[in-house]
Amino acid sequence: MKMRKVLLAAFTSITFTAAVFTTGCGSQETGLVQEREITAEAEASQGEALADKGIITLSVNPEISIEYDKEGKVTAVKGNNVDGEGIVSAYQDYQGKDCSTVLEELINRINEAGYFIDEIDGNKKNIVIQMEPGSVLPSDDFLETISQDTREAVAGLELTSDIVTIDDDDYDDSYAKGGEPSPYITLDKAKEIALAQANVNAADAVFEDKEFDFDDGIAIYELEFTAGGSEYEYDIHGVTGKVLKGEHHATGQAVEDTDYGPGNDGVTDYSDTDYGPDNDGVTDYGNTDYGPNNDGVTDYKDTDYGPDNDGVTDYQDDLDGGDSGYDVQDDPDDGDSGYDAQDDLDDGDSGYDD
Repeated sequence: MKMRKVLLAAFTSITFTAAVFTTGCGSQETGLVQEREITAEAEASQGEALADKGIITLSVNPEISIEYDKEGKVTAVKGNNVDGEGIVSAYQDYQGKDCSTVLEELINRINEAGYFIDEIDGNKKNIVIQMEPGSVLPSDDFLETISQDTREAVAGLELTSDIVTIDDDDYDDSYAKGGEPSPYITLDKAKEIALAQANVNAADAVFEDKEFDFDDGIAIYELEFTAGGSEYEYDIHGVTGKVLKGEHHATGQAVEDTDYGPGNDGVTDYSDTDYGPDNDGVTDYGNTDYGPNNDGVTDYKDTDYGPDNDGVTDYQDDLDGGDSGYDVQDDPDDGDSGYDAQDDLDDGDSGYDD
């Protein structure tokens, strides 16, 4: 009997322990399920938050980011560089406006600040409208619509700047990592931007060199192309699409060649200023003896320019007899100059005495 009680107590204890253990496992599993559900909800919420907004960047020289909601209404504006911050600091009335309206107002302010005066390679700066990868599209033609609205605003200001747009299709997918989209635009988009700035048709351009490189941490497309008898060199920002450098010159003419003389050799010697008929490449500034018998040295004391000049002017000499005739005691007639204070031409009295 006592043994049965012991066994029953042991069985009861085991049953209770098993029940407790089972209950604990159930709670732990329930906790894990709940945690997974919360995580999934958070991820879904985060994805929904990302899908509910977008960012457009406006680049001229001021660079400004415009954040908008799924309806295309602006929620925030931020300057990405010093010039952009200066424009944004004086522009606060943007909340709830359409992206097109905000872009137009910002372009007006950029124009008033004088940023469209500067040119690149003889043409007005491009206006780049860039959509950040993953941004929500309020409509299928959202970017095209704001691009067209911006183009009309620019025309209303009588500006000649081209409008360049960058959307999801203009990013190089080969640089995408870890599920994140690529931040770099494609080579084709960089070419398009360069041609737009140079005002050159794509059909007329032949790209001879193209390179994607980093300069001081900045991704840059370095492009060289020819068109219409000119050679072009352009640097395009690999992220924003902004033109960093642009220049062109006639084909075959080195940019550094400023030697335009008849015997030019392609190099201008700025120290050579000896352009005379017998120039030897060196100008002797000390040689000012330009007379017909010049010997390279000018004798400034030689003022004897007469036909029989011997290099020395004798101020007491005349052409007749060695006496100039200007002796105060002599004249051509009687040895008296006639200018004696006691003499004149008639009677020896000058008539000027008191």
